[in-house]
Amino acid sequence: MTHGDVQRRKADLRLAAAVAEIEGLHTALLKTTTPGRRRPLRAELFRAAERLAVLAAVPGRERQGRGASRVRPRRSRRDRRKALAERGAAWLIARHGRDAG
Repeated sequence: MTHGDVQRRKADLRLAAAVAEIEGLHTALLKTTTPGRRRPLRAELFRAAERLAVLAAVPGRERQGRGASRVRPRRSRRDRRKALAERGAAWLIARHGRDAG
């Protein structure tokens, strides 16, 4: 595994942890019934969302226009077929409506 792969994997794990934290806080917010507990949970959820936004920010975005590579990650056959099926379903719904049938 190259150094870039290790760094990307670490970044992905940090993102996944931030998303899991948000999911946990959101679940706790949905389950709580006391208003006194809801306010701190909302504040913590807000801070967790800010942390996720910082982690998810794409570094080097300003360099994209000047020779930065725009290589798309390869998708598996299953992913390509799933995307094709989703596009087809969206087209059918757009053309015939959701209630048709």
